[in-house]
Amino acid sequence: MSHWPAIRAGLIALHILAVTLMAMPSPEGGMRRSAWKDPTIQGELKAWTQRVNAVGVDWTQAEVEEFAWDAARRIQTVRGWALAPFMPYYRYCGTWQSWKMFVAPHRYPSRLYIELEGADGTWRKLYVARSNEWDWHREQLDHDRMRAAIFRYGWRHYRRPFSRFGRWVAGQVAAEFPEAKRVQLRFYKYRTASPEEVLSHTEPAGQFQRAVIFELEDFR
Repeated sequence: MSHWPAIRAGLIALHILAVTLMAMPSPEGGMRRSAWKDPTIQGELKAWTQRVNAVGVDWTQAEVEEFAWDAARRIQTVRGWALAPFMPYYRYCGTWQSWKMFVAPHRYPSRLYIELEGADGTWRKLYVARSNEWDWHREQLDHDRMRAAIFRYGWRHYRRPFSRFGRWVAGQVAAEFPEAKRVQLRFYKYRTASPEEVLSHTEPAGQFQRAVIFELEDFR
């Protein structure tokens, strides 16, 4: 009897194990204290503080955050040990699992705005993420791969990649709008609407941040 079916089943099981371990929720990329000041993360910490208080654990939010930080560091260490045997498989076979399982909703997302200053000094929108009205280069910027990158640029610790992305945008704008003076990229950070706000068509207030401006003459 051929042993191939058993070997094949073992290889499939190893592959499933490898990609499942890589996909498990992890704080990878977010182990920066500054990143934990984001309203989404602070909101999660507040919710967990209320939960532990409800079961009789008298912790402050700062204590919950410290516990979570220490736990995240330990999880990263254990995760590194678990993934180490599979690293050659990921590297040489291209079997990386880049998407992690979600641990919580992102309640304070950032929406990218790209705006152009014309020769008369007036600013106008070129692109707003997921807008049907301001859709410059939408086929590129709304692509799944690009959306994943832009999502990261909305976090402060991705300053350098965001700057490089901005320079690419400036080069495209400079070529397509020869009379334009400057281009601005910035993120509008806002709280996601509650069910009641969705039903009443009320959009929560937000604020602009992370603005970068490029002189287009530098790209011509």
